[in-house]
Amino acid sequence: MPLQVLIPGTSPGRLDLVADYFEGQIDPKAFRVRYPHHAVISANPLVLEPERGAYVYLEKFGVAVFWNCSEGLIHTLEAELEALEPLGGRVAHMRDRLTVHVGAETDEVGFSEVWVRELSLDKLKIISLALAQSVALDHFEELVRNAMARFEPVVKDLGEHGRLSLAHKEALKLIGFTLEVRAAVLQNLTLFDDPPETWESESLAHLDGALFGAFDLEERLGAIQQKLAYLSDAGARVMDVLNTRKNHRLEWIIIGLIAVEILFFLLERVPRMLK
Repeated sequence: MPLQVLIPGTSPGRLDLVADYFEGQIDPKAFRVRYPHHAVISANPLVLEPERGAYVYLEKFGVAVFWNCSEGLIHTLEAELEALEPLGGRVAHMRDRLTVHVGAETDEVGFSEVWVRELSLDKLKIISLALAQSVALDHFEELVRNAMARFEPVVKDLGEHGRLSLAHKEALKLIGFTLEVRAAVLQNLTLFDDPPETWESESLAHLDGALFGAFDLEERLGAIQQKLAYLSDAGARVMDVLNTRKNHRLEWIIIGLIAVEILFFLLERVPRMLK
């Protein structure tokens, strides 16, 4: 299938991209049903043309990539996305930008810039996906960083004093928070596969690889997975401490009950023996 040029006559030209992250997952079908007035360029993944020469790429894991869209149009589209349930609002500080230059002699990827000979639908998808993955990783990195920060004083206290200073309920809440973060990250990391457009095109595979390297996606994914493994191990250790503390507490309760029983026995028997 030949590559479809979306914006003919834009050589040379510059397109500004903005990628925003939303809490939750985007349902492309629900968006199309609710807002049928947007022209559909691609159904999977969903690419729209809300205005002539402006494009929107929607990724299921919660990222919208706006191509050549004015701030007013971006604001309108974001309001439409936020109206979808159960999708949450946009995470204000999770935004990334990229500049795409159309009309270059060769396809190249630089720092925050991409040069392409022509803008095809396949190239739009590949560039959008890489930028969307980078923004999503920013969000996941922050989640993991927050979980690490909450665990750090607990681990330090265990290492320095050999005890768990948290109350049982607070420790369980911390472990629960960590498990939620781990589940959210692992659920979305499965979506970071190679785009199908690269399977039959060497040039598209090269562009995808260059974007993957420019955004350090592999290294960042590896770092997140290592931290998740650490959090999982730390949570297991805290659970061991909680169980040990609970067992010790039960042992002391049993010892106390036995002592009380012996005391009652003595209080009952000793007066009789003295008579």
